[in-house]
Amino acid sequence: MEKIIFLSAGEYSADLWGADLLRELSLPAFGVGGENLKKQGLQVLYPMEEVQWGGVFEILPKLPRIKRVLRNLTEVILQRRPSALVLIDLPDFHFMLAERVKKRINIPVIHYVSPTVWAWRPGRIKRVKKLVDLELLIYPFEREIYRRWNIPHCFVGHPGMERVKPEISRKEFTRIYGSENFITILPGSRPMEIKNHMPTLLEFVRLFRERNPQITVFLAVAPTVKEMLMKYPMEGIISVEEHRYSAMAYAKVVLSASGTATLETAFLQTPLIVFYKLLPLTYFVLKPLVKLEKYSIVNILAGREVAKELFQGEFTPENLLRETEKILGYRELQEEIRGEFSRIREMFPKAPASKIAAKSILSLLEGGPGRLDEVCRETGIV
Repeated sequence: MEKIIFLSAGEYSADLWGADLLRELSLPAFGVGGENLKKQGLQVLYPMEEVQWGGVFEILPKLPRIKRVLRNLTEVILQRRPSALVLIDLPDFHFMLAERVKKRINIPVIHYVSPTVWAWRPGRIKRVKKLVDLELLIYPFEREIYRRWNIPHCFVGHPGMERVKPEISRKEFTRIYGSENFITILPGSRPMEIKNHMPTLLEFVRLFRERNPQITVFLAVAPTVKEMLMKYPMEGIISVEEHRYSAMAYAKVVLSASGTATLETAFLQTPLIVFYKLLPLTYFVLKPLVKLEKYSIVNILAGREVAKELFQGEFTPENLLRETEKILGYRELQEEIRGEFSRIREMFPKAPASKIAAKSILSLLEGGPGRLDEVCRETGIV
């Protein structure tokens, strides 16, 4: 009987990673995803936007819809009995789904991208142990946590690495966009992030352009927020969609919302400033739960602040301007940052994460935990 999997990705980055994974698995699949997974052959039951939420209070009006999606997905899974549930990131939603399914049928649950138990809500690891048959880890320091809890896992590396490379040459980029002296802003890929970040970023651009008219400002646009960004005045800003990684790789400085894009910038070895802003009430509730001195994954991997963090009250146009001009003005600082980013890249496997992840999943499905251990040892990623 041919294997079929249920695969779910609820974010833009997870949709990309899921598409790479599904290509390597070469299995039929149904579930939740975006355009990238759809192009790779996923039978999309719900678009990924249906399961997205952000913050503590932002979810409240969406709860009825989310409960309906959970109920419907559970019913389809019970009817079709896939060989496994492959759930990418979005642990709160995906663990609710896994719990509902596992109450009714015994089915392997594979979760790709661990919850950040090392940053906040460490108690979630107990839920992982209860629900997950295989956790695919993307950061090297997570291995020790999963060893300690005796949870089956493989460190596959970061799934973004295989996609993170300039789409075109620097010369071609300059020809198309008319500038080789520029900074690039990545405002985020969620509607909530755009809403919280754009007013400050637009004021920063105004100040920056007044003082640095010779430097172009690019805005790297994620497809998930393209329409939303069209509502904002973009005077003095050039939007880049198709050549997003080129705009990051060739920039003098990247200013990015905290998230996957910061590590992508580090892989490209471009000097970086990280920002983020939550609704005040959400921040007030969440801050006591976070047990980190630095929030950006780049700085966590480096063990110190390599990329300047401007979070919440520190996220102001004036602070963005000061830190951007600081990097632009000091070549030694630029080289120091690039050196640290090169060291971070060396922490990850050379093989693409999607290949290692697919091999791990197929080994679990075909040979059980024993065979999985063999695969992890073979690839050197245990």
